[in-house]
Amino acid sequence: MDDPSPADTSALRLVIEGTVSETGTEFFRSLVKNLAAVMGTAGAWVTEYLPQTHRLRAHAFWINGGYLEDYEHHIEGTPCEAVLRERKLVLFPDRMIELYPNEPDVRTLNVRSYMGVPLFDPDGSIIGHLAVLDTKPFPGEPRLVSLFEIFAARAAAECRRLRMEQQARAREEEISSLLDSAMDGIVVLDGNSRIVRANPAAERLSGYSSEQMLGQEAKWFLAGESAKLLSGCVRELCESGGRQLWMPSQLTVLRADSSRFPAEATLSRFDFRGTRYFTLILRNIDERLEAEQRIARLSSEAEYLRDMLAEETGINGLLGRSKPILELKAAIQQVAATDATVLINGETGTGKELVACAIHSSSPRKDRPLVRVNCAAIPGTLMESEFFGHEKGAFTGAVAKREGRFALADGGTIFLDELGELPLDLQAKLLRVLQEGEFEPLGSTKTRKVDVRVVAATNRDLAEMVAEGKFREDLYYRLNVFPLSVPPLRERGNDIAELASAFQERFGRRMGRKLAPLHPEDARRLAAHDWPGNIRELQNVIERAIILSPGTRPDLAKAMPAAATTKHIVVQAEEEGGVLTAKEFEELERANLKRALNAASGKIAGNTGAAALLGVPASTFSSRLKALGIERAVKS
Repeated sequence: MDDPSPADTSALRLVIEGTVSETGTEFFRSLVKNLAAVMGTAGAWVTEYLPQTHRLRAHAFWINGGYLEDYEHHIEGTPCEAVLRERKLVLFPDRMIELYPNEPDVRTLNVRSYMGVPLFDPDGSIIGHLAVLDTKPFPGEPRLVSLFEIFAARAAAECRRLRMEQQARAREEEISSLLDSAMDGIVVLDGNSRIVRANPAAERLSGYSSEQMLGQEAKWFLAGESAKLLSGCVRELCESGGRQLWMPSQLTVLRADSSRFPAEATLSRFDFRGTRYFTLILRNIDERLEAEQRIARLSSEAEYLRDMLAEETGINGLLGRSKPILELKAAIQQVAATDATVLINGETGTGKELVACAIHSSSPRKDRPLVRVNCAAIPGTLMESEFFGHEKGAFTGAVAKREGRFALADGGTIFLDELGELPLDLQAKLLRVLQEGEFEPLGSTKTRKVDVRVVAATNRDLAEMVAEGKFREDLYYRLNVFPLSVPPLRERGNDIAELASAFQERFGRRMGRKLAPLHPEDARRLAAHDWPGNIRELQNVIERAIILSPGTRPDLAKAMPAAATTKHIVVQAEEEGGVLTAKEFEELERANLKRALNAASGKIAGNTGAAALLGVPASTFSSRLKALGIERAVKS
């Protein structure tokens, strides 16, 4: 090889002397400035490659006598793309504007020539690129190309150093995060058993801050013989060459407030940069025992709740022997064994959710989750996220990834209550899940497969909604594979008394009350009511009656709606010969006066008053109110 010319020697000196004392940003700024000077070009730049976005971000960019700050560039349709694609030095000696007419920076900077080379990691992956560009033709003489490659080697070395530094910093941050998030107290000791690091859990356990602990000997927070025991374990690890020792229930930790607690501990040894360290992991035995007791208690409670749930779900949870309820039970048994989609129709309060539970608990999926979704209770803007989940950052407030209800129900059953409240755009996505068993979480491009049985319920007429364009016809037919109709309570005859007895027993047990069996008079009173709120209304009436009664018989007279009480009196009178006692007639009159007051919003006199509704003078109406002790809800 020929000896280098004085100009080459000077250039090499520039490379070495101009960058030898610099690192990072200052190194790159010096490198590109000197490179442009040696090559005689208008500019030079060195970048890191961002493969996720297919962009180049400048470490430093020298152009026309100054630095271009914070420069980032997409590589598609640029000369840099050829460098990264071909993985070798590329030279465009002239006509850059003609070659890249759609590249704005080429035209803005009046670039006519360009030479670039990729920068590689040791594993062969591209980590960046180095380039020179000029406003005049650049012939690319072999001597200049060789000098350019020397600069490239220096740039690649610094890029690799920076990357390793970033990786080391990331590992350190990860270790710190793991230590800080650990539930157990972690104390790091040096070879002299002095504390060099303590995590937040160690601060909580000891009552000392990490600043108070650093530099102290381990025996400082150990009581009695514990300090000697720890020293012996340290010595054993060093002599045996072992890495870890377990010390169950042998250490006593002395807190800042002078209290003590027994600790189980793990002591491990590690070397870092030629220095020996020990990690002491501490756990409060008292807290562990308390946690175990709490877990045992919660397990017992969970077992009790499972038993209670078993009583109230499944076919046996559907109380009643009326013809409509027996037909419903038979239909549930037929469909439960299949994976058919079920649409449950019924008025509010009839127990549609209980029917869904019975279907699930009688199906082969009973050991998998039953996930309930009340479509009416979820805001429209959050519905898709609730159903299908979302990725972190998918929308404002999505600070973490979240699984949707369909993902949680995978392998089991999802119960969609109040289905008629679903917006049309979400109906299309629900149809896709039903037909293909797949969806994409919000913010994700990956398709999620699930195996979910759908049971839906509504108190609305979906067929009518389809006709009005408020519900998708294809979704309606996909859901209506096996329709079930839950009968209203007024059509269930003697089931009302059976349900009332069951509710009375349940609420009495919860309140610690011993109650008498349902009285025949109360059964007649309940049967006389139309129950517009169905089973939910019956349940509330029984609970209210027990609360209002100081004795063993619930006070249904106070708990029932006024209209129900009146109807009961009339029905009872008809059944017993059509004669009302004075007390019963008074009760009937009292209920009638209250209804008139409510209808007139508390007003008595005038054409729209309560007296006019009954066809009596206002003075007569007022005197009857006073005689019966009725207070007006609203003053006229």
